[in-house]
Order: sequence, then structure tokens, then C-alpha cells
Amino acid sequence: MTKSQDKLFKEGLKEQNLSKLKKVAKGDVHSHCGLGLRFSTFNKWAGGSVTKPPKAMDGIKGLDKYIFNETIGYIKTGKDVEFLIEEAVKEAISDGVTVLEPSIDCHDITYFNNENDFLDAIMAIKNKYKDKIDFRPEVGMPKLISPGALEDLLIPCIDSGIFKSIDLYGNETRDDDYERLKKYYRYARKKGLKLKVHAGEFQGPENIKKAIEILDVDEIQHGISSVNDQYAMDLIKERNIRLNICPSSNRILGSVKDMKKHPSRKLFDQGIKITINTDDLLIFDSGVSEEYLYLYKLGLFNEDELNEIRKMSLI
Repeated sequence: MTKSQDKLFKEGLKEQNLSKLKKVAKGDVHSHCGLGLRFSTFNKWAGGSVTKPPKAMDGIKGLDKYIFNETIGYIKTGKDVEFLIEEAVKEAISDGVTVLEPSIDCHDITYFNNENDFLDAIMAIKNKYKDKIDFRPEVGMPKLISPGALEDLLIPCIDSGIFKSIDLYGNETRDDDYERLKKYYRYARKKGLKLKVHAGEFQGPENIKKAIEILDVDEIQHGISSVNDQYAMDLIKERNIRLNICPSSNRILGSVKDMKKHPSRKLFDQGIKITINTDDLLIFDSGVSEEYLYLYKLGLFNEDELNEIRKMSLI
């Protein structure tokens, strides 16, 4: 099966055949559940009047502006959250994703009557699609999370046993939050969760080094600025940290100006483990299969290298 999958994937790239690529097992280990469906699906569900995401945005500031102005207002109930999570899972399955690690913000609990209803909803979706996909829910939190939310929302998620990893996202300039949240990362580690953090997409390698040294993470979402510092790359490799990279996100948000010189090439050549992912499908309109084909057409990687990266995402 593995050899036939390898063959089909390489053929799909060389023939630029998305249908073949979608038949091959792959992972999406950097995505956000509320934004993990196609815009067309979200727009239809929301009533058809949602403005399309722009093709270029001003970094996280521009991304947040779009999300808060165009998407969050439609999410009002637990049923809405359930819909968005399930659609993200269904979309991943249609793209051949067999390992899905989507971030579900701990604040989503507040849309439900209680935390048990929230957790039960996630488990129901996991069980519904267990024969088609390894759905590994990830608890996410913004850097602006309040102390009360950490105790009342994040801890129950960590304790539930449902979430397999934890992630932190938001303004990369807020390095002080690493120290504030360190004890929660340690607690998540004790409970068996994999530790992730958004770092080094817009800020330099120092941002990445702080995240590694303070939070002791297993994986970094993005981490592309490490390419500018040999020590940062050595630290990532020494600690066996995986970088979960999202090319279209980097392009649209402006963190990479010349995609033919995308940092993933040098990181791969340094022997650093990388994966290719969607980030926010609703915003960036590119599934994992499309991302692989995009990198192939850029000439950034050949079919053997991309197949190696694909298999890394299935671990």
C-alpha cells in the first residue's frame, strides 16, 4: 500500500493531477477548525452575503480584521461550532487527509450550555468519522487569554483526554506570554498532550528561540524565520522539533515575499522535519493537495522530496 501510494502521489505531481493527489493519504497538522472549510460552504451556511477574503492581507492584523468582521459574527450557538468542526473534518476527508490535528479554541466552550456538552460534541464527530480519518482535536488559545479563561476553559480541555495537543497563537510580539503560560504547557505535557506554538512567521528567530526555551515545544506552527539564524535551526534540529508550514498562508499574509525562495527549501536541506498544511482553508482557499502541487509547480521541491514531506505529516 505504501509503495502504491508513493507512486500515485508522484504521478499526481508530475501530471499536475489533483484527483490523483487527493487519493493519497496525507496529514494536515496545522489548521484551525472554525476556518477549516471552503469559503463557498461557509458563505452558503451563513446566508450568502459574506465578503470573500482578500487575496493579500496585512499579516495577522489583516487576518484578524477579516475574521472579526466577516466570520465570527455568524457563530452564535454550540450547533454552529459543531457544524464548523464537522465541515472541517469532511473537507479534510475529501482531500485525502487521514491525520487531522485541527485547533479548536478553548473559548468555544462558551457557546455550549456547559463543558460536557462541548466535549461530547467533539467526541461525537470523532466517532462518526473514525473509519475515515484520524481526527486528533487540538486545544487552542490566543495569547490574550485571561487568567480566568485559563482555569475555567483551558484546564477542562486539557483534563478531558479528548485533546491530543495544545497550541498558542496571536501577536508574535507578545513574547512575555510565553512565561505567563509556561505552567499550563507543563501541565499539558504532564497530561500527555503534544505541545505546539505559533512562532517565527512574522517575527525573527529570537521569537522562535524563546518559544522553544520557555515552552519546551514539540512542534512549531510556521517557524520559517529560523532560516535566518543557524543557531535557531540547530536548536530545532537538536530537539527534534517539527515545523508545520503553510505556504499559501505565508504568501497571502505577506510573511514571504518571493515564494520561489520560500524558507521551507533551506529548512528541508538543513535536515529539519517539516510538514505542509492549510492553516485556514476558508481564508487561503488551498487544500493540502493543492499546497503540494503549488510547491511542485514553483520548482521548490521535486516529487520525491514532497513525498518524503507528505509521509512526515502522517506520524
